[in-house]
Amino acid sequence: MRHRTGRPLVVAGLAALVLMAAPTANAASPTSEWRGWLSDSAGGLRDGAERAIILGGALLYQNRHTVAGLTLGCLAGGAVGATGAVAAGAATGGAALLATGPAAALGCALGAAAGGAMGRPLDQPME
Repeated sequence: MRHRTGRPLVVAGLAALVLMAAPTANAASPTSEWRGWLSDSAGGLRDGAERAIILGGALLYQNRHTVAGLTLGCLAGGAVGATGAVAAGAATGGAALLATGPAAALGCALGAAAGGAMGRPLDQPME
């Protein structure tokens, strides 16, 4: 059986190799335009990533109880929802087992809402 995606993937792979090999071939000359452009782009990306990590860490630290409540509430609610659906499936001879996924998702959503509501006052004690 012949797949239609084989030839485009090979062409894309060869194009990527050519594009990656071009800066390497010019790396011997220190005045290369490629080398300067790549180092400027890498420095900008590194600086942006560092800023994003620091700001994300600060935001997570300020809301750590809310995030923990959301996570634990989702896990507990999903487990309760799935357990209830499986119990209903056992009672109905497997007819209700299709409701396991939606029940777990609903339990996760309700548990996350309750957990986030409990964690929020701990993050904002002065409000």
